Amino acid sequence: MLAPADMNRFYLGFSFLPALAALAGCAGEGGLEQSRINPACAPTDLSCVVAGFSAPLAEGATVPVDVQLDLQGSAAPTLELVSGNPEVFEVEGQRLRGARAGVAALLVMAPGELVLDFLHIWVAQPSALLLHRRSEGGAETGPLPGKVQLLQGDELTVSVEPYARSQRLMGELESTWATDPAVVEVLENGAFNQRRLVARAPGATTLQVSALTLDTSLELEVLP
Repeated sequence: MLAPADMNRFYLGFSFLPALAALAGCAGEGGLEQSRINPACAPTDLSCVVAGFSAPLAEGATVPVDVQLDLQGSAAPTLELVSGNPEVFEVEGQRLRGARAGVAALLVMAPGELVLDFLHIWVAQPSALLLHRRSEGGAETGPLPGKVQLLQGDELTVSVEPYARSQRLMGELESTWATDPAVVEVLENGAFNQRRLVARAPGATTLQVSALTLDTSLELEVLP
């Protein structure tokens, strides 16, 4: 267990990206191998459960964190999550918020300012939004094409995902969704990134989605 001052010297002593990657350990495993740190995924969000922290956090997006300690010879103490650099990401309770592109350590701390473990968190600036289709069980079936046809009464679950060029980023987004409700109604789906589209009447409309100062759209046609 390291005190914060020792942890800072330990962290700053590695300035090359390969060394940072090596310190991060296995997916979800802290650099000191004292804990597992993963996104607190909803059981129905299968893509989140499988991916973990396998991609950078988008600037402006948030992700809930689940920490499970595995301290040998010790009961679990009270924990506090601390950002090694709040200019890169901030800690808001049990949630991380991306602030600007970069990398910083997420410190798992116990009373007495002891660092029990850490995980490097990358943050990237998103350049685009893509709409993904979701199955009823929450699994993703991949990005949607530019146009989708539905039969009257059909439902389609869609999520909006941030990308940095070709790389998908992670994080929950505060987004706005708009379409002609007389043709396709947009319903909340219990998740930040997801909505349920319900085909109400024959016709054509365009779904407009905005998040993180970015926009995307999807042409929808409802057939009788």
